[in-house]
Amino acid sequence: MRGLSMAPNTDISTRSLVVALKSPHGGKPTSQIHELTGIPPRTIDSIYAKAIQRGFEPNHLPIQIRDSHVTDAPRSGRPTKRTEQVSELVAAEVRTDRYGREKSCANISGFLSEKGVNISASTVHRILRKNGFRKTKPTRKPGLTEAMKTARYNWCLERKDWTLEQWKDVIFSDETAVVLGHRRGGYRVWRTSDEQFMKSCIHPRWKGYSEFMFWGCFSYNMKGPSHCWAVESTQERRAADIAIEKLNAEIEPIAREEWELNTPIERLGLRNKRGVKPVWKFNKKHGRLSREGSGGID
Repeated sequence: MRGLSMAPNTDISTRSLVVALKSPHGGKPTSQIHELTGIPPRTIDSIYAKAIQRGFEPNHLPIQIRDSHVTDAPRSGRPTKRTEQVSELVAAEVRTDRYGREKSCANISGFLSEKGVNISASTVHRILRKNGFRKTKPTRKPGLTEAMKTARYNWCLERKDWTLEQWKDVIFSDETAVVLGHRRGGYRVWRTSDEQFMKSCIHPRWKGYSEFMFWGCFSYNMKGPSHCWAVESTQERRAADIAIEKLNAEIEPIAREEWELNTPIERLGLRNKRGVKPVWKFNKKHGRLSREGSGGID
């Protein structure tokens, strides 16, 4: 037991051990008990003296150490305000809504004072920290309209009874932007005032960095291909435009033939109908390929 460290605020079993060791039958001096338990000598003497005052008989055999001999006496002073009920009120005020999450400890203290619970901002802060709350940056998430929520809900309902074989035919894909030599967004580090220029506390800033898009996919039992798109050069964009024009040259005769078969009456004027007579235009509606956006993936 040599080297065992004990806190000064010892429990009942440790106090009982101290009393038993220090009694005439234990025969251990204070210094040796200190080496065995790590409890300060003054605390050892105080525990033993209080046990005798409360009725402990050191010369009685067998040794009888009751809880009343070593239990802490009730302490005087103002009762704590950090009761379970107050803690629940503070947590409920924070969890009310998004604006409750943003409130300062002073605002929460003032709001509770109006309800008759008089606590300081520092007490509110201690309650929140004790219950695991930390003031951090909010999680970012795209907003969803009611139409988007309904569409997603219906999508789930339609597939809630799918079998494993049906899910095997689904491919999941996603894309993300990757930046080399740079880190997006702000973040915080824990440090003391004299650790300002430690390497682990510095956010390096580079003069140049590269950025590209990464796309990947996977299915039930297979990983799909992965692609990296770097910033497109002028030559690459010109080559892509030429390739798209070649595809449009192949698509246009097929699309026009299909259009002529679907609109013979209106096009030839075989039926009197109001409006402008249809004229063939090879556009996006009729299958023309074109690049959209300003340099993104299409």
